[in-house]
Amino acid sequence: MKRLQAIATIQLMVLIVAGHYASAQKATVHDSPHKKLVRSCEKCHVATSFKDIRFDHDDTDFHLAGLHSGVACLACHSVEDFAKVDPSCATCHQDIHRGRLGIECSRCHTEHGWTVFDAEGIHESTNFPLQGRHLLVDCLSCHPGMPTADFRRAWTPCYQCHLQDYESTVSPDHRASGFSALCQTCHEMTGWTPSFMPDHDMFFPIFSGTHNRKWDTCSICHVTPGNFKVFECITCHEHNRTEMDSKHQGIPGYAYNSPACYQCHPTGEAGDFGEHDALFFPVFSGAHNNRWDDCAVCHPTPANKKIFTCVSCHEHSQAEMDDKHLGEVQDYVYSSVACYECHPDGRAEDGR
Repeated sequence: MKRLQAIATIQLMVLIVAGHYASAQKATVHDSPHKKLVRSCEKCHVATSFKDIRFDHDDTDFHLAGLHSGVACLACHSVEDFAKVDPSCATCHQDIHRGRLGIECSRCHTEHGWTVFDAEGIHESTNFPLQGRHLLVDCLSCHPGMPTADFRRAWTPCYQCHLQDYESTVSPDHRASGFSALCQTCHEMTGWTPSFMPDHDMFFPIFSGTHNRKWDTCSICHVTPGNFKVFECITCHEHNRTEMDSKHQGIPGYAYNSPACYQCHPTGEAGDFGEHDALFFPVFSGAHNNRWDDCAVCHPTPANKKIFTCVSCHEHSQAEMDDKHLGEVQDYVYSSVACYECHPDGRAEDGR
């Protein structure tokens, strides 16, 4: 009898404990703040405490970096359903630009702070890429209303920043010379010098040809400030009168002065004696055009341009010329003077 009573007591205790356990389990599940879960508990919680949350956000499509890594979970998520979250910046951040720059903060900002941004990269997508010295300019210099202003309409003409530079430049005097106030007409963003005047080459090539990159200021050639019609050629280190006089001996109208230099060499090239064709012999046109590279090819005596040779050309040989001319041409002589006498234009059919 006592044995049956003991068994009954044990059974009753088991039922009571089981009931309490079931009630506890039912209460735990019922009291969970999560109404919807797509991950198991251990993905976020550890056994020691439910408050100790260790979730790896890299398992999602939103990597936590910079200042985002220190933000509390509930600042972005609903405890009832963590999957229900809006990843757009405006959900958490007030837009001080008032929607005028779009909704993607990441176009200009990073997770490391609002004041940390890549100005150079941002400007690449605008009509004013930051280059040269403009990379060192403070944003407020051109965007005085930032951060609330409309950046898209903050373009500033060059002279609004560089008017003092324009007014104070004396070599050359920009205002007196009537230069444009649009700096980009002559200058690049890497610096004021060297400047670029795209129309200059129509007067004299300094951005192409022999004189390209041989100067750094206008005053190298224009020695009278304010008067750019005055220029000098003979101040160049490569010119000296003794050498030039020797090279030009026999050239009609030669004078050792800059206007005379320009008259014969309008492009600055040594072989630019354009009058040569009309006065003496066509070397810039006809059969002999581009068949020479220096005066000495035809004028073997540098100090006397009246002396010339035709028979030194690789296409001429006395045997060949004698065969062509003897018996055909009266008073034929194998000499340069005779060649020129019969062929003043350098053409075979010009034989007189």
